[in-house]
Amino acid sequence: MDIVLLLARVLLAVVFLVAGVTKLADLKGSRQALRDFGVPAWLAAPGGVLLPLASAWWAAVGALALLLLFVLGIAYNLARGRQPDCHCFGQVYSKPIGRSTLLRNLVLAAVAVFLVGFGRTTPGLSAFTWLAALSLTERLALGAGLFLLALLAGAGWLLVQMLRQQGRLLLRLEALEERMAAAGTADSVAPAQATPPAGLPVGSVAPAFALPGLNGETLTLDFLRAGGKPVLLLFSDPGCGPCTSLLPEVGRWQRDYAGKLTVALISRGNVEANRAKASEHGIGQVLLQREREIAEAYQGRGTPGAVLVRPDGTIGSPLAQGAEAIRALVASAVGLPVLHAVPAPLNGHGNGHGNGALPLVKPETLANASKIGTPAPAFSLPDLSGQTVALSDFRGHTTLLLFWRPSCGFCQRMLPDLQAWEANPPPDAPRLLVVSTGSVEENRALGLRSPVVLDQDGLRVGALFGANGTPNAVLVDEEGKLASAVARGAPAVLALAGVQVPTAEQSNAAASRVLTPPTIGEPAPAFSLPNLQGKRVHLSDFRGSSTLLLFWDPGCGFCQRMLSDLKAWEAHPPKGAPRLLVVSTGSAETNRKLGLRSTIVLDQNMSVGSTFGANGTPMGVLVDAQGKLASALAAGAPAVLALAGVDQEQPDMISR
Repeated sequence: MDIVLLLARVLLAVVFLVAGVTKLADLKGSRQALRDFGVPAWLAAPGGVLLPLASAWWAAVGALALLLLFVLGIAYNLARGRQPDCHCFGQVYSKPIGRSTLLRNLVLAAVAVFLVGFGRTTPGLSAFTWLAALSLTERLALGAGLFLLALLAGAGWLLVQMLRQQGRLLLRLEALEERMAAAGTADSVAPAQATPPAGLPVGSVAPAFALPGLNGETLTLDFLRAGGKPVLLLFSDPGCGPCTSLLPEVGRWQRDYAGKLTVALISRGNVEANRAKASEHGIGQVLLQREREIAEAYQGRGTPGAVLVRPDGTIGSPLAQGAEAIRALVASAVGLPVLHAVPAPLNGHGNGHGNGALPLVKPETLANASKIGTPAPAFSLPDLSGQTVALSDFRGHTTLLLFWRPSCGFCQRMLPDLQAWEANPPPDAPRLLVVSTGSVEENRALGLRSPVVLDQDGLRVGALFGANGTPNAVLVDEEGKLASAVARGAPAVLALAGVQVPTAEQSNAAASRVLTPPTIGEPAPAFSLPNLQGKRVHLSDFRGSSTLLLFWDPGCGFCQRMLSDLKAWEAHPPKGAPRLLVVSTGSAETNRKLGLRSTIVLDQNMSVGSTFGANGTPMGVLVDAQGKLASALAAGAPAVLALAGVDQEQPDMISR
């Protein structure tokens, strides 16, 4: 019986202790519960405090009285059909009253009746009798344990408060984010697809058009689609600043992705304004609309904008508006993850690192690139100190523009002669401006006294002047006009450097001075070089078939621009085409990355090329089936491809 009485007391003590503590922690809820049970408002406030305090009494009579009050209050409200919130254990547990609430309080009241009935005659075990039986040491140990328990309880309470505070902060942050989203200052909760795509629906028929080009020709959408490739229509305006900033990239896209994508610029304005910009950035296929009639037919609302037309003449993309969206559209069309903006335009006033807009240089353009007496193409590039140097800075002096590459074997062999010329220039010698590729350190190591500027886009400036290799050079007079044709190779370049004020005849004679190749019909100089696997390859191994010797450098920008044409030729060689033997500089790994099928042999100093008269890259010469020279030396991609049997008029085989 003593154990039963003790358990009953503990049960009631725990129930009322928890109820009392939780009600103290939520006085507002306790008062509201009293109001809901029908207690007058003037008793609700003090009752909310007395209720949890009273529920902590250990006396069974007080507990029974409270429980009977609870039972009567619950029964009264249930009888009237009301189910107020009991708030039995504060915020820990609170729900509307019901039969389970009434039953729970009746069970607790029965326990209290048991204690009242049997506790008067049989006190049983109690904390006081137990404490009285303890020794002093045991009481101290018990006190220490209770103290530690209180500390743990306090730490737990602090942890609960911190978690509650963290919860309140998170709720405030969520509310703040919702307000920001509603105000439009945060990411919209609506899906991006909610905004309809700009332009004509994908899959609809692209509006046809016929527009004049810069040379008076008429260009149609069917003509642009004739190549069987997607067509990018780019809407521009010569007075649009973002359009002008994008033009260098348009030229680069037309060059780099010609095999995958046709890029056409649809602009407005007069022919002169558009021709100047197209010429500056090497852009072809410029179509002129009167106002914005074609752009509006494609639902273009501003410039720059672009849309993709599929080869079947249907719309292939939503309208891309703005430079970044256009770059993303081009990248998607050519199968790249992303395209990046190129540096500032070459002829602008930026830092001069080049704009990547390598011009399309067809054979007839190359032949007429350096017309003596015409203004030299303007450019500005950074020197080795990072300062921008413009060609116009050299006005008032005859200037020799030398197109150079530190890794070029022909340039390296010419370097001592160039340094000697700088140390003792002839009377009235021109000033020297070296336009070079490579790093600052590589060019500083040359030890040249003259200004050296860096053109990292594969000698794009050289292409503007008609240079197709290194070393090449051209003279610009004191008025900024071209004073010579392009000189190719060290002898011709040094001849230009020794002329005081060259006449047209002298300039052309100097430009034509190249290393004299062996005579056609004579046996080709024999050689033996290692291939990419280290095995020796002899020229005599190719006896019995016509062979094209191609002198190559993987780091040569002109070679790189020719590479796609060379691969296309390998894939579909014309009837009677010669075999190809590439004599290259660079490492085996670098040459493997070219992806050529033909045999490549390594000649790091281009000594073999020199024996054939080659003084730059790319250059080529034909050797017949008997091992005799069958052609003069061809310089530049157009001439080399002509030796290979390429039809220069083929649209997919544009020589660069």
